[in-house]
Amino acid sequence: MIPSARKGISEQTHRQALETARRVARLLTVPQGGSARLVARVSLEDERIVGLEPAELESSGDGPVLHASEQAVSMVVGTLLPFTRGLGERTVVLSLEGEHRPGEARPRWRVVEARTAEPPPLPKQVADIHQEYRALHESILVEFQEQSREYAILAAGISLEQFAYAIVGGLLIRRALALIELAAPTITSVLAQGGKGAVRWFRNLLVRTSPEDRALLQQLWMKAESQGLKSLTEVEKQQLRGLMGRLESLLSTPLDRRTKQRLWEWSRTEYFELHNPQLARLLGTEGMRSYQVHHICPMEYAHLFPKLDINGRANLAGLHGNVHESINIVWSSLREHSSRLRPQDVKRVVDIVNRHYGRWFDKLYDVRDASTLATAERAALSEVAQLKVLLSR
Repeated sequence: MIPSARKGISEQTHRQALETARRVARLLTVPQGGSARLVARVSLEDERIVGLEPAELESSGDGPVLHASEQAVSMVVGTLLPFTRGLGERTVVLSLEGEHRPGEARPRWRVVEARTAEPPPLPKQVADIHQEYRALHESILVEFQEQSREYAILAAGISLEQFAYAIVGGLLIRRALALIELAAPTITSVLAQGGKGAVRWFRNLLVRTSPEDRALLQQLWMKAESQGLKSLTEVEKQQLRGLMGRLESLLSTPLDRRTKQRLWEWSRTEYFELHNPQLARLLGTEGMRSYQVHHICPMEYAHLFPKLDINGRANLAGLHGNVHESINIVWSSLREHSSRLRPQDVKRVVDIVNRHYGRWFDKLYDVRDASTLATAERAALSEVAQLKVLLSR
């Protein structure tokens, strides 16, 4: 798909090229005194040769069939090896022509053309992440193959976001979501949307996993990245599905304190650096001290909305600490009823808060608005009180 900066040829790759060349050579037959033509398609994944398929085989002449010499094997090996310096799944098309000249024991073969077939277009879901994924994928290959790193060491060197890129990008580019669909339908449906939003959503889910599950998932996926999905045994595929099933169940589990703290730290960094750097520049260093990041749907209710990217741009607003404190008073008034809130109840409160406080979202706050802020708080509390009456029945 794209060139690789890796150097040298591994022993395994050379062995695969030799085995493939010998299979090709068995097809290189020419009638005595005649000629022949062979077109073959060789499938590769990263530096691995994973398949061979004869596409066309033509010959002319009616003499006894003569087989190619060992020199033809070396010729095909030398032709294939440069094509192993790449990343991703691809197909190399080999066109060879042979002829037998009178008086010679074996026919002569030559490579007429060797090219990479035009690959199918990448899924649109990876349009904005495939470069990041490819760079990470190559880094994993280099670490594993050239520096002989173990899977645990590979995993230890990448962040949760990079790991999310590896899994989301790998599943989408390889069109392998069916591998986890039955075990994790919600995860599958979100990842199928692709893009950086799906990567961050999955990263936010990964932070909720237990250290043991995360270590096993990293081990399995590092193997898939460095050796291909086909390298996973049936037992390992079952382990992967089981892990994804446990991740799926976490989506409907309330966030623990550690996860909330990690997500809160990320939300502030990403809001001011990624989503709204303009506001950060307007505030300056001093102004930033009095500004906070508000989760429009609070993290406390994230488990009611499994597909929501709790730290996504649509769920974040930058606002002054005074405004955030007032909003927290509104949500805190529901604390005794929090376990009874349904998704539609939470949406209703979100709508109340947005209507009364939205004027201060993502904007500079004027301290002269204090009285207006107090009025907004009273109005929001009044509407929430009506909902509390319904919840108490």
